[in-house]
Amino acid sequence: MKKKCFLYKRKSYMKLQEGSAIQKLIFKFIVAFNGILEGLITDFSIQLQFFFAFCAIVVACVFKFTSIEWAIWLICISMVLTLEYLNSSFESMMDRLDPSYHILTKKAKDLGAAAVLIAAFFSLIIGIIFIAQHL
Repeated sequence: MKKKCFLYKRKSYMKLQEGSAIQKLIFKFIVAFNGILEGLITDFSIQLQFFFAFCAIVVACVFKFTSIEWAIWLICISMVLTLEYLNSSFESMMDRLDPSYHILTKKAKDLGAAAVLIAAFFSLIIGIIFIAQHL
């Protein structure tokens, strides 16, 4: 059984068009944070990427990165995490639309995974360059 995390009720979601601009803005943040938690609780790939992000932050602290290195490092981390969330979202949509095997579904999922892999690979290269400068 899949774990679920909902910070808002379904009826509230349907009433998004009602309320003040501030209420709508707050609701949008609640929905976004719910998505972050949903991914962290239910998706192994997202959990894995967060673990690697935590490790990368520890490495940056240990090697005392400069502010420019930190900025680039955090851009790399956020890019990989963002792509992982998008890829997981895309895979969920594909499974919802048609859970049976199809070559085009496989291709779409493989391309999404490739996007995450490319971002992670080049982030790793950047990390190696930064670490090598501090050795």
